[in-house]
Formats: sequence, structure tokens, C-alpha cells
Amino acid sequence: MSVDSLKIVDSRRYDIDWLRTLAFILLIFYHIGQFYVMDWDWHVKSAYLSDFLKNIMLLVNQWRMPLIFLISGIALSLVESKLSSRNLLKSRLSRVLLPLLIGMFLIVPPQVYYELVQSEGYTAGYFEFLKLYLNISTTLYAEHQLLTSRTGISLGLITYNHLWYLLYLFTYTLIYIAIKPLLIKINWEKLDKRTSAFTVLVIPLILCLFYDLVLLQYFPDDTFVLIGDWYNHALYFTMFMLGYTLAKSPCAWKALIEHRKTWLVLAIISYTLLVIRFNKAWGFDVDYNDASMVTQFFISTIWSVNKVFWLLTLLGFAGAYLNKKNPMLTYMNEAVLPWYILHQTIIIIFAMKLAEFKLGPVVEPILLIVLTFLGCAMGYEFIKRFAVTRFIFGLKLQVTTFSAPK
Repeated sequence: MSVDSLKIVDSRRYDIDWLRTLAFILLIFYHIGQFYVMDWDWHVKSAYLSDFLKNIMLLVNQWRMPLIFLISGIALSLVESKLSSRNLLKSRLSRVLLPLLIGMFLIVPPQVYYELVQSEGYTAGYFEFLKLYLNISTTLYAEHQLLTSRTGISLGLITYNHLWYLLYLFTYTLIYIAIKPLLIKINWEKLDKRTSAFTVLVIPLILCLFYDLVLLQYFPDDTFVLIGDWYNHALYFTMFMLGYTLAKSPCAWKALIEHRKTWLVLAIISYTLLVIRFNKAWGFDVDYNDASMVTQFFISTIWSVNKVFWLLTLLGFAGAYLNKKNPMLTYMNEAVLPWYILHQTIIIIFAMKLAEFKLGPVVEPILLIVLTFLGCAMGYEFIKRFAVTRFIFGLKLQVTTFSAPK
């Protein structure tokens, strides 16, 4: 692939569309896995827990969300010349912030309800629960109150759960708008000519290693509370801006694609070391907090390089093989946001209902996967047909005429 073919000012980057679609589909599988993986906290848990599943979840655990933010940065960069800051803000208000706020009251509550049913023995009906959920002054179930437990700000049980991505994306967009006057003054073409495979690798690697070594020990990566989530902000905003930069760098894309097999080999090696470390095998049973600085540096390096190598691998192979149009891609480009908004609530509702039938550790997960994807597809088919539902779920108001390919 030539550098010229990677110039993206006026052409659609289908490889990025594919990556966006596949990343969110992977997120759905990951959240289904969260219901079954042993020892990892989630909103609800199955009676059929798997310890081995951790190894599979580790394969995507580190890079799934950095990939999504990286793609978000690329997408923003691609439309920068066509969208003023004012229009971008209007778009983000209607297509990101509004679905987040409505989702907190329309989509997320069933998740909190079943969480209380399973972990707290809550026995009242769902509509009675809604009264409790909407009572921002309640002190009941304080450990389930996201903002109260982490910031001291009381909104009761109201939360955004998996929709935190929308909040973070909106926030990063505001930062981008603030620094845009500086960004547009940069001579990107001149910088791109200095780009090499070494640059593509070293810059994200050094940043990720710094965050893992310095920030992670002070700011846990599982809070998802906007104020104070500094490790995740450092990582995700970095990926957001790396994506923005990559979209302006044909030479960087060329390097990514040309070295894709190298990235893949290094990714497999780093993942193997990660699994060995996670399972505390072959001398990797050392406690991180009690280890020497050299050992801590080595362990953090494994986590950091694994994250970076898989991101480079995915970008490289997508650029080489996925930059092509497809009817399914046309469908999913619009469907992916409603699917994302709906999926976790659908997973939890079906998971809790299927658990009542005690179907076993094979039949139940298979059915849950089928029902989740069917529920997302049916939900989107309903949403896209009405202006009000399109508005609620962040879709453009004109009703599309295409349908899913058969």
C-alpha cells in the first residue's frame, strides 16, 4: 500500500469503520464474559464461574478501550476540516451527551436493579425500585452509589455504568475544542516526514509505561468517576490524541502496515508473558508491592508493551486488509451506537432470567450470546424507524432506507 493511498482528507477510511464496529462487538463479548469470569467484580455474576476465562479476557482487557478512544480521535481528525468547533459541539451535545443523560434514566436502571437483587437481596418490584433510583437524597445501599462512594457528591443510586465512555468522549471533545487553535497551526506534513516505525512504537510505549509505573499506583483504573480518574484520563486522552495525530500522518500509517507482522509476533510474546505473570507461574509469583524497583519496572513493562503491540497490530492489519466497503459495514456504522447503549442492560436482563432455569455452563452462555445480539439488533431496528427514538439514541434524524443484509 502506497503512502498516497493513505491520504484521508477527502476519502472514507473503511478500515477505521471496520475497527470501530469490531471494537464495539468485542466489547459486547467482553461484558458477557464479565458475567462468567471468576474473581473479577461486575454488576451481577453467574453461578457458572470460570477461572480459565481470565486468560481469554486478558487478551483484550488492556487494549479494548484504548482502541475505542484511539478510533474516536481518528474519526474526529478526519472530519476536522469539514466541521467547525461550534458544529462539533452541537453534534456532541445531541449525539453523545443527550444519549448519556437519557440513558442514565432509561437504559441503566435495570442494571442497578438486578445488582441490588443479587448482591443485596432486594425484593421489591422494578417500579418500586425506580422510585428509589430517582431519589437523589437516598442513603440506602451507599456502596452502590458511584458518586457518593468516590467523590462525596450525592446523586443517590443514579449512575451511568457502561455509558461512562460517552461522558469521557464528550469531555475530551471539549478539551480538543479548547486546544484546536494550537493544533491547526502545527505543520503535520513536516512532522509526518520524520515519522518512522521506531517513532510509532516508542512514543505510545514510553507514555503507557510512565502511566503504568507512576499514575496507576495512586489512581486505580476501575473507578470511572470523571473527577479523579487520572490514570484512565491520561491513558485514554493520550490514545484519543494519538488517533488524531495518526489520521494526519500517512507515513505513520505506512509504517504501521509494513511492520504489522512484527507487531503481531511481539504482541503474542508479550501476551504470553502477561498470562504467565497473571497466573504467577515460572517465577512470576512475586508480589508487585513488595518487589524491587527493577522487578516492578519489568512487570509494568510487560503490561505496557502488551497494550501497545496489540494496538499497533490491529491498526496495521486493519489498514492492510479492511480498507474496503461492505453492505454490513454500512449497516453497522449507524447501528453501533444504539447497540453500545443497549447491550449491557440487555446482557444483564437476559443473564438474570436465564439463571433461573439452571441451564448449565455451556447452554446458558451460548443462549446469552444469541439473545444479547438478537436483542441489540431488534432494538436498533425499532430505534431507527422513529424520529424520537433516533434523537434519544444519538442518530441523525433522517430515517435511513437501508436494512441489514440478508
